[in-house]
Amino acid sequence: MKYQWEAHDVFVGRKVESHNRAERYMIGYDPSINTEDGNLLMVSLRDGMLAKSGETAESMAKHLNESGMRPICVRAEDVSAKAA
Repeated sequence: MKYQWEAHDVFVGRKVESHNRAERYMIGYDPSINTEDGNLLMVSLRDGMLAKSGETAESMAKHLNESGMRPICVRAEDVSAKAA
């Protein structure tokens, strides 16, 4: 299944995985940076490495699409938003 990321799909605490399920990440944030300046980041659940940082919701969605990432858990809101 292909998942198309949009800015509203990106939120803190969401877990994502690589296209081959080899690596899992959690979306987090850096409280020392303003939201408008891009405070989102991706943390590896395997070793805690920061994989991506300084992103806005829009730029994180673009990165997730380009990397073929998919959500570990699809919420009901995700499905109903796509169907509408």
